[in-house]
Amino acid sequence: MSDLSHPEYHLPPTNEPLRISVRRLRWFRAAFQKFTQDLGAEIGCVFHLDEPKLAEIFVRWLRAIERQKPADKSARKDYFEFAAGLMLREFTADLPLKALSAPRNVAADSAAAFWPEGYVCTLFCLTVHAAAAEQEFHDHPDVAPAFDDLRQWWSFRENIRQDNGFSVGFLQLLLGHQPNWAMPDVFRARLQHEISEATPRPV
Repeated sequence: MSDLSHPEYHLPPTNEPLRISVRRLRWFRAAFQKFTQDLGAEIGCVFHLDEPKLAEIFVRWLRAIERQKPADKSARKDYFEFAAGLMLREFTADLPLKALSAPRNVAADSAAAFWPEGYVCTLFCLTVHAAAAEQEFHDHPDVAPAFDDLRQWWSFRENIRQDNGFSVGFLQLLLGHQPNWAMPDVFRARLQHEISEATPRPV
């Protein structure tokens, strides 16, 4: 399910734009439940979902995206991706999933086997982002080779123990971008980092 070419297949239908639906707890809960069931069946793993934790994650995420929402409309596309990273940050702060069995249908050295709960939450955030980006910008995000690098997942899991903001940078890395690791969960710092990276250096 790391293929993001048809992200809507793994999410519940909605009559609203996804950017609106994802801000409604009922849809968010249904989407995460469906996604967990689908991906769990694919990798051969059964999960227990803590619904109160999921609701708390949703509330924290809404507050976080409203707090950093940029006034500049030209930053809207960048902020969609950043919001997905904030979602992952809230998931990894207090994971709502617990694997009840080891994944049976994946390689032992895969990310899904290494950390099934983190794998599901990360792919959910990527999928929601891909579906929203397709709707809003006719963009088709894909995952970078880092997605299949177990060392990146190991680093991700270790680093969030020290700073959960690392989750935002990790999602950005999976989408093929170079994060601002100093302040990965501060949107203004991210924009400044991207500007500095794009500015030609003197010879």
